Amino acid sequence: MTHARRQRGFTLVEMMVGIAILSIVSVAMAGTFLVATRAVSNEARVIAADEAVSEASVWLTRDLNSANALPGGPVTISAGNPLTLFYGSPAVAVIYSVDNNRDLVRTVGGAPGTAARGITSVTITHVGCYATITIQPSASGAVAATLNVSNRPGGCW
Repeated sequence: MTHARRQRGFTLVEMMVGIAILSIVSVAMAGTFLVATRAVSNEARVIAADEAVSEASVWLTRDLNSANALPGGPVTISAGNPLTLFYGSPAVAVIYSVDNNRDLVRTVGGAPGTAARGITSVTITHVGCYATITIQPSASGAVAATLNVSNRPGGCW
């Protein structure tokens, strides 16, 4: 007498098909994860660059509007190349520099403070009563921002 036995478990073919389907789903999920990670990373760089430009522009605009005079010609503030502005009576010196951490440092009365983080350089050019500030953020792929400062409350520099 022969008994028909029922098999239990999976055959090798069924197991291979299951592994192939699992592999395809895993690769698709990994690709989606990588795309999402890059998008978040790019967005973080854009936000960091925008924040750096915003912080720097507030201090620079304020000090340029108050300065007694600007140095002649274009001036670039970068590592090792500071800019000194004087304003008020008696004159107060404000020194801008970029440190090794890529921070825009604003020093007033010998006390340094971070005006903005993530700045590579700042270039200031002026003609008459108008100045143009170009701020280069240090975030990779960040584009320089250009600001115009004009119509000083006390007249021209």
